[in-house]
Amino acid sequence: MIKYTQTTIQTPPIEEIFHKTDKYRGISLFSASTDLDKEISGINPVIIIREKELRKGNQLSKITDPLKEMDKLISEYGYLPEPVSLMGYISYDFKDRFEEKGLYEKREQGVYPDFYFALFEHYLLSSRVGNESQLYTLEFPFEYESVQYNSNYRQEKETKTHGTSYYRGTSLDKDLYEKAVGKTVNYIREGDIYQANITRAIYGETELSPLESALELYRSNRISYGVFASIPGGHVVSTSPELFFKTENGRIMASPIKGTITRSKDEKSDLNNKEELLHSEKNIAELAMIVDLLRNDLSLVCRPGSVSVPRFPILMTLENVYHLYADVHGELLPGTGIGEVLKKTFPGGSITGCPKIRACQIIDELESTARGIYTGSFGKISFNGNSIFNIMIRSLFQSGSSIIFNVGGGITLLSDPKDEYEETIHKGTNIWKAMKMENISEEQYCTEE
Repeated sequence: MIKYTQTTIQTPPIEEIFHKTDKYRGISLFSASTDLDKEISGINPVIIIREKELRKGNQLSKITDPLKEMDKLISEYGYLPEPVSLMGYISYDFKDRFEEKGLYEKREQGVYPDFYFALFEHYLLSSRVGNESQLYTLEFPFEYESVQYNSNYRQEKETKTHGTSYYRGTSLDKDLYEKAVGKTVNYIREGDIYQANITRAIYGETELSPLESALELYRSNRISYGVFASIPGGHVVSTSPELFFKTENGRIMASPIKGTITRSKDEKSDLNNKEELLHSEKNIAELAMIVDLLRNDLSLVCRPGSVSVPRFPILMTLENVYHLYADVHGELLPGTGIGEVLKKTFPGGSITGCPKIRACQIIDELESTARGIYTGSFGKISFNGNSIFNIMIRSLFQSGSSIIFNVGGGITLLSDPKDEYEETIHKGTNIWKAMKMENISEEQYCTEE
């Protein structure tokens, strides 16, 4: 049996929380500059589930189905309080494990594991709008390496390290990306798909440490479903605005985002951009298709007739762009575990296209590299069955000084290749500015070999 203690402590600065996350292989899920404005952090992983192995402290065993192992742990430790949770992610490339063999191309990024969830020794639940935080410390009934959680934090100069070397450039330059968009439009004309999400990776170097990168991005925008994680392979920083799904008290909600337009500093132009997005035939149609896909996915795990869309569309306002989104609600079938929900709904339809399987096959064909964690899902599962998962967009992956991030968009019959390329630039602006890359022309940066 796992024992736990709960202590009220003074809310640490975000620098301290991220420092501990960095130092002790932790995961922090956070929101920033939003009504949520809170963090939950797991420090020092003790139980770790990967695709083919389960580690409990110093003991390692082989497994065949990590989602089943996850559901077993949820059932076994159901008495643990809600802030204590399994925290981790499923990479986009894990999708082929949920379908019959050969349906998708087998792809691996090779930097980070495709599946990673952990139960930690310490959990800190904190908020930027209060002075008190809750610290939960777990005591496990087997041998493991324990660390003390204390607040003796002092900011130290970060040591720069070199990690996995990425070449400086992009997986698809302007010409190749526009050609990929054109091919996608042709697939739509031919009736293969209605829509597909096509992305490209951008590679480079930064002088910032992973901790500094996380803090820069934390302060850079309104963030609803952010991540800072220190995991095998390096560090992950996400400023995602998109919810994949959350479950609570037997209900589920998914919130797909589709449709983007840039913000303007000129008030009149900004208002015009907002109105253009809200009345855009292309973007409304794109969102409607993905909402229908999500309604279908949720119907596989929900009571018949319970799936609904109360409002359509809804406008999301961020620092650099506007988005359209909608909420899809449903009532889960009794006894449905989170593992089953993930199997039936992953990957999120907003970053694949529809129909989903054919869209994923076209993505494999047109994108030159594996996506890895990008467009996968990071989240947490509490031991009462409640969960929350994001869509891993607006995300940076850093190994030492080497960085990679991805940008892309949904392609429909009405898509213009030039406009779609420009949209990837708008979406990437926040990241490369935060990474001190604002003096590098995106066009030159992304096309130089």
